[in-house]
Amino acid sequence: MEPKNNLNTRRSFLRNITWGATGLSLGSTVLQSCGEVNAQSDISSVASTLKGNIGTTVTRKNIATMAADDPELQLLKDAIGILRKRSADWPLDPAGWSENGALHTKFCATTEFSYQVHYSWYVWPWHRTYLWTLEKKLQHAVREPKLALHYWDWTKKPGIPEQYQGGDSNPLYNDTRRVNPDDIIPFDFMNMGPALRAKKFSTFGGYPFYKDGSEPQIDGMAEQSFHNNIHNWIGGEMAGFVAAGYDPIFYGHHGNCDRFWQAWLDADPNHQNPTDEEFLEKVFYFTDEKGKPIEIKVKDVLDTEKLGYRFEDLDFNSPDGDYNSREDLIVPSYDLVKASSVYNTSIEEEQKVQMLTKTDGNEVTQVRLKFERAKLPYMPYCSRVFFLFGNTEPNADNCKYIGTFTILPIVSAEEGKLEKDVYMHVEITKGIAQKIQNKEAIKVFFEPVQVRGRNIPDEPLQIEEITFELLT
Repeated sequence: MEPKNNLNTRRSFLRNITWGATGLSLGSTVLQSCGEVNAQSDISSVASTLKGNIGTTVTRKNIATMAADDPELQLLKDAIGILRKRSADWPLDPAGWSENGALHTKFCATTEFSYQVHYSWYVWPWHRTYLWTLEKKLQHAVREPKLALHYWDWTKKPGIPEQYQGGDSNPLYNDTRRVNPDDIIPFDFMNMGPALRAKKFSTFGGYPFYKDGSEPQIDGMAEQSFHNNIHNWIGGEMAGFVAAGYDPIFYGHHGNCDRFWQAWLDADPNHQNPTDEEFLEKVFYFTDEKGKPIEIKVKDVLDTEKLGYRFEDLDFNSPDGDYNSREDLIVPSYDLVKASSVYNTSIEEEQKVQMLTKTDGNEVTQVRLKFERAKLPYMPYCSRVFFLFGNTEPNADNCKYIGTFTILPIVSAEEGKLEKDVYMHVEITKGIAQKIQNKEAIKVFFEPVQVRGRNIPDEPLQIEEITFELLT
């Protein structure tokens, strides 16, 4: 049953917000009156699903800036409450909250190799579609096509927003999270600069998926760094593939990742999504607002305006003009460095270096490290990566911070090259790149990062046979 305050909430919501038009003509469905929509037609394909947009574009906003009594926020809570009630009445309701969470489990924690959407170029379009189909379910639940999902900009609010707290009475709350209300995300967990500067989609968003296992599965910078780091920092259901989709904060976090994808595209005209047919024609399997199975292709979700939403802004917190890039503030535990057995890297492939220019004028390039996943003591494994130069005592001059990454657990796959190897994209300075080209000794040191509620080894990660290649 619809909550009692829904109608008043919706009237207030509609009085106080202005909506933009996309100019699209996607179907004949029209608004009958404020808050009413003709939702009688069956939806069996993306073309008919898009009719629900009615030429109107909703604006997704930063949930951390919304007042507790904001009618938009209340409408979102009401809608999630309805989906939760459906699942309470019938756990297998395909339009309920539980089955929506199970969709993420199916395609992200799957043991079916061909269904896995992580570790490849499908991760961002799949999650965009996942959020969009949930938005449609929520709109339908409260009969309000102008309801919008929201994002959590953790660069501006580096802690769990109060909108997600408050206990079980709040539909956005989840009691499995490990962090405390006043915990702050370490700034290096959110460093978006390297991903923003990635020239190719493969480096930014992941490499092609090879079903036959002929090539390794490789995730991109965005997934390996801030995406994984914040999942792991929150902990609880968010820290694993199996249950992450059940925590409402998942949609705030991934809403921000989806927003960053758009920011990457807008940052440089040369930043482009793949045009390969294998990418564009890939079919995803979801359910529509009524829980009916639908098929959606990647090419249908590459334009958010056509999907019926836009972001309030693409302005991530950047006090130093470099997307939270403050690497010089991070130093390792030199005692751990001295006590560890670090290993020389080897050059897997020599290539011409293409330098990128940061906003501070410094030149950088990007490198792909490779090492064995089997060496990890546990997963998720969060570590800060340092390069060491020479054989002298480690100090601030010869031990340089490279990045912070979380390596997620995987399931066993029958084929493919995912189980054994980890490929990690890192950004390095021009000086380090020259050392690589000169074949100087460079060592790699992984210092584990403590996150609340989980133990870490009291020694650094011991990795052998690290190789790297320069990316152009």
